[in-house]
Amino acid sequence: MIEISDEIQDLIFWFADGYAPQEMCGAIADIHDKGRRFFAIDNIAENPEETFEMNPKGWQALAADGEIVAVVHSHPNGEPFLSGADRQMQIQTGLPWILAVGDRLKQFRCCPHLRGRVFEYGKADCGALIRDAFMLMGIDLPDHERGDIDDDAEYEYLRKHFERVGFVRVSDGLRGGDVVLTSYGGHANHAALYLGDGQILHHAYNQLSRREPFNQWWSERVHSVWRYPLFEPEMLQAVENDLLHSVDL
Repeated sequence: MIEISDEIQDLIFWFADGYAPQEMCGAIADIHDKGRRFFAIDNIAENPEETFEMNPKGWQALAADGEIVAVVHSHPNGEPFLSGADRQMQIQTGLPWILAVGDRLKQFRCCPHLRGRVFEYGKADCGALIRDAFMLMGIDLPDHERGDIDDDAEYEYLRKHFERVGFVRVSDGLRGGDVVLTSYGGHANHAALYLGDGQILHHAYNQLSRREPFNQWWSERVHSVWRYPLFEPEMLQAVENDLLHSVDL
């Protein structure tokens, strides 16, 4: 997450209020010899109350004066996460995005789409997938260190991590947003996000991350179910928005 001064926050909210009911857009940049600044850029979208499109001249001028470090826009309708179109554009920019919604600024790291990732332990694995999914839902969890994949599984570092960051083990059935730990060889060594309606999102060893049915094969391998106390069901829309723009596998 990038650091944002109180002055920049106040300026973002001032512009967001001024543009409402249209979406405000702009960028934060580190300007040569002037430090970090926020600049509003004209929204030239055909339907500015529903989306935004930055005037390319404004973007290009800002990029020429310094280094752009984040994209900023507002959601006057109050949706507190990135839309599917937002996620597509964020990945194209490769930058953190900051959303002004209500009286809050929400930051979203730039991560790949949740579906279709190539497995790389420590960078693109089941733990990273769930961390990124919760980040898109507005809950920024810390990462956990990895060592040897087999040793980590034997000592159940994944389970210990979820417990350490505030997840609570539950036994009252599956709900959307729950994390399901599955067991191979007696150890909890894989995690999946339960999406509801009998679907999970997960990233298995040497496979692409994907959504698939939570069938009998999975249910027979459940080790435990974990729930984050601050999770709210409507947050899952953020995950669905991301999945809209990735390919079913």
